[in-house]
Amino acid sequence: MSLNTETSNSNTRGRSYRPRRGGSGHARGRGQARHYPSVSEEVGDGHSATFAGGKRGFTTTATVTAAAAAAVRSVAAKTTKPPVEARSATPTTNNRHFSERRFADAPISSASKAGIKHEFMSDVQAATLDVAMEGHDLLVQARTGTGKTVAFLLPSIERLIKMPKTDKISMLVLAPTRELALQIEEEAKVLLAQHHLTVGHAIGGTNPTTEAARILNRPCDILIATPGRLIDHLRSTTLKEKLTGLKIMVYDEADRLLDQGFRPDLETIAKFLPPRQTRQALLFSATVSNEIKQIAAGALRPGYKFISTLLEDEVNTHEHVEQTYMITPQEKFLGTAIDILKQDLMAHLSATMSTSKCMVFFPTARHVSFAAEVFKHIEGLPPVLEIHSRKSQPARIRAAEDFKKAPSAILLSSDVAARGVDFPGVTLVLQVGLPSSAEQYVHRLGRTARAGASGRGILILSSEEQSFLSKAEVAELGLKPSTPPPSRTSISHALAQISPEIKSQAYRAFLGFYNSYTKSLRMSKEALVQWANHYAFNSLGWPARDGPPGIDPRTLGKMGLRGVKGVKEEKK
Repeated sequence: MSLNTETSNSNTRGRSYRPRRGGSGHARGRGQARHYPSVSEEVGDGHSATFAGGKRGFTTTATVTAAAAAAVRSVAAKTTKPPVEARSATPTTNNRHFSERRFADAPISSASKAGIKHEFMSDVQAATLDVAMEGHDLLVQARTGTGKTVAFLLPSIERLIKMPKTDKISMLVLAPTRELALQIEEEAKVLLAQHHLTVGHAIGGTNPTTEAARILNRPCDILIATPGRLIDHLRSTTLKEKLTGLKIMVYDEADRLLDQGFRPDLETIAKFLPPRQTRQALLFSATVSNEIKQIAAGALRPGYKFISTLLEDEVNTHEHVEQTYMITPQEKFLGTAIDILKQDLMAHLSATMSTSKCMVFFPTARHVSFAAEVFKHIEGLPPVLEIHSRKSQPARIRAAEDFKKAPSAILLSSDVAARGVDFPGVTLVLQVGLPSSAEQYVHRLGRTARAGASGRGILILSSEEQSFLSKAEVAELGLKPSTPPPSRTSISHALAQISPEIKSQAYRAFLGFYNSYTKSLRMSKEALVQWANHYAFNSLGWPARDGPPGIDPRTLGKMGLRGVKGVKEEKK
């Protein structure tokens, strides 16, 4: 099967379930029913009918069964209380994302109910449970932190326990990062505590031989995997044979999978799997771009249902998050970032006595490593943590958990490694340097203001990067100009403490990253090298008398920079 298919035609319809706030647009209070649009369903004879029940309604343009429609009407008639607290392995959700449907009333096994500590389903769980348990393929739009993991695990487990037990892998979940894969596995273990099903993982950063032996030689009904490691096993082991009995396929954080360049991997994986007609597929994504629709058309069976549980004010994060940008010389980037972080900390502590949780994104892992060294030498900051691809898996997991648990903290990331993991309560997203695209900018921004919480975003650019703001897709996001705060932080002492190796690595990463954007930045190779050298001397604290850090000739050749004036070849 190919994932290169165009968006489905009129035969591929989508069930649209989109909640909105009730009344005149004010948020509901505790215990109040949420209002939804009315429901339009296409019944068996192909005619449209509208259903509305009590204070709830659902909008749909897909064919659904009469039983599902009846369930919608039944749920709609109920009024309820706010949800109870959940155990830590259950997804963190905000009250505004809970439905009025109780797990106790759901047609699921008592063994599954024993693993659920919420009383009420979240919106995405309520919207998908019945149709997923009926075996329909789904494209689901839902934000992280709203219970989507249980939304695909629970109905899948319920289907699997009714199927004959085999020695094959029955369910495969693809996740964009190791952290998310492990998070899904932990939630699965909670739900499976009283079931005779097992779950395993295949992720990078672990010993592949040991991992393969565990998956192939022990029972594994549900496999959670990252694309790259899964392909390694498919090519080098007998895992393909163990997937011949696959019944359910899940793509989690599909937009992140695409943004990280995994589309070719998804197409490769599909070639190893049984035909899509033989299994159910569920695709979850926070955004639904044309590319996501194309993936859905190739991965899901024709006639799949589309369900969106985004509230009206969540459809686009940038529409309800305060966004500003600052233009400042590159050598002032870190000092400006530190001043902003200190301001955020003081504002939350003094005004509301709440916590300050800040995520700071840099272009590359080497930029993160360098910034982390600087930040750790600055007084007055909360704990500084870092997550990037250069860190070991245990270190990344530890940093993620420490950030979640800390009352106030700063998490530095190169973007890729932090995706897919929900970090509740992020008050500020600070992007330092050029985002690779408008989509990446929006994805990063989406780390704040989750599940109804407030937050803001700030983008720091140099004059060389300012053309990013002129792109049509960026201009429409509504970023407003802002003046950098008065300079109160000197980083010269911190720069003196950082090793030449870390500085030279940051310099090479700078050249490598921005070399890919010379066209969009309207910059020649010579201008790029001149800019990079200025960065080395003035931002990294590299001694100018030594000239810029040296770079391996082969690396320069690959970048097309060999022989460019100002570049320094590393001597053998």
